Amino acid sequence: MKIKNIIKNNLLPIYICLNIIFLLAMRFFFGRTITNYEIFGRSIIILSIVTFIISIINFFKNRKKISIYEILALLIIILGLIASIFAIKKDVSFLGREGRYEGLFAFIYYILLMYLSSYVSKDKKKIIIYTIIATGILESLLGYMQSLEISFVPKLYHHKKVWPTGTMSNPNFYGTYTLLSLSYIIGLYIDSKELLNKLILIIGIIISLAGLLISNTTSCAVGLIVIMIYLLVYCIKAKKLKKLGVLVIIIILESLFLSAINKTTLIKDLNQTKKEVIELSKGNYNENYGTHRVEIWNQTLKIVPKYIIHGAGIDNFAYAFGRRPLIVGHYAIDKAHNEYLQTLVTEGIFALISYLVLYSLITIKGIKNSFKDKEVYLLLPVIGYLVQAFFNISVIEVAPIFFISLGLLISRKEIV
Repeated sequence: MKIKNIIKNNLLPIYICLNIIFLLAMRFFFGRTITNYEIFGRSIIILSIVTFIISIINFFKNRKKISIYEILALLIIILGLIASIFAIKKDVSFLGREGRYEGLFAFIYYILLMYLSSYVSKDKKKIIIYTIIATGILESLLGYMQSLEISFVPKLYHHKKVWPTGTMSNPNFYGTYTLLSLSYIIGLYIDSKELLNKLILIIGIIISLAGLLISNTTSCAVGLIVIMIYLLVYCIKAKKLKKLGVLVIIIILESLFLSAINKTTLIKDLNQTKKEVIELSKGNYNENYGTHRVEIWNQTLKIVPKYIIHGAGIDNFAYAFGRRPLIVGHYAIDKAHNEYLQTLVTEGIFALISYLVLYSLITIKGIKNSFKDKEVYLLLPVIGYLVQAFFNISVIEVAPIFFISLGLLISRKEIV
C-alpha cells in the first residue's frame, strides 16, 4: 500500500524521469547511426502523443486560471501548426527531416514536457534534477573513455580521430548535455551547506566539467563563462564568494590539465574566437570565422524576409534556399547553427517573439527567485542553454532536457 501511495503521489516526476531515462536508452541503442536514428526520431512522435494525453489529464485535474506560460505555450504550438500547413515540405514540417526528426510533433513534445515539469512540486523537483545529473555524469564518463580509445566502448570517428560524444551523435550535442548537468551540480554546490554534500558535488563537477572540456564545444564554454559571470553577482549578494573561488580554481586547473595532455582544445578555441570577434568589430570578414557559422548566419539573414510571416516550415531550413541547400565549405547546411535564427526562418517572426517572451518571462522570474530564496540551481541550466543556443542547434537528443529544466524553473505557487 505504501509503494502504491508513493507512486501515486509522484506520478509526474516519475513520468518525467522515465522520459529522461528512455531518451538515454534510445540514444545508446539507436542514436549513433543514420539507419537506427530513424527509430529514435519516430519514438519522439509516440512520446509526444503520450505526453499530450497526460497533459490533458493534468489540465483538467488542476483547472485554475490559465497562466501566461500556458497561453504562450499554446500560441507556440498554433504558430508551429501554421508553419507546417504552409511549409515548403509539409511532411517534413510535421515529422521532421531525415536525420533530424525535429518536426512539429517533437516541438509539441518539448512544450508539453515544460508544461508538466512546471507542475512538479518544489520538494520533488530534485528527483528530476538528480536524474539529469546522473545521466549527465554517465555521458561524461562514457565520453572520457571514448577519448582514451578504450576498446569495448562504442565510439564515433571524424577524420580518423575519435569523437568524444557519449551516447550522442555529435560532440556539440554531447557538450550541451554535459553543460546542463554541470550547471545543476554547480548550482547545488553553491547552495549546499553540509561538508559531505559539498565534497560529493565537487566530484560531480570535476567529472561533468571533463565531459564539457573534451567535447571541444566552444558554444558550451561560452555558456559556462556566462554562468560564472552570473554566479559572481549572485555570490557577492548571497555572501558565497569562498565557494565561487573554489569553483573557479577547479575550472582553471582542470582546463589547464586536460589542455596539457591534449584532451581539450577549448582554451585555444576561445582565444581564436576572441581574435575573430575583434576582427569582425573592425569590419574584417572571413567566411571561416566561427567554424563557418558567421557565413551561415550571413546567408540565412538574406532569406529571412521571404519567410518572415509563417516561416519555411519546421525543419525545412535545408529547403529554404531553393532547389539546393545552402553550401558552406564542403557541407550542405540543414540548420542555421543559431536556434533563434533557425526559428525565425522556419516558423516566422511571431513564433520567434513567442519563444523569446516565454524564455524571458521564465528566466527573469527565475533570477528574482534565485536571489529571494537564495537558491540558484534551478536557474543556471536555463542560462547556460540559452547562451549556447546562439551558436548551436536544437536536437531531439538534448532539447527535451532543456524544456524540462525550463518547466522546473517555473514557480506554480506564484501563478494566480
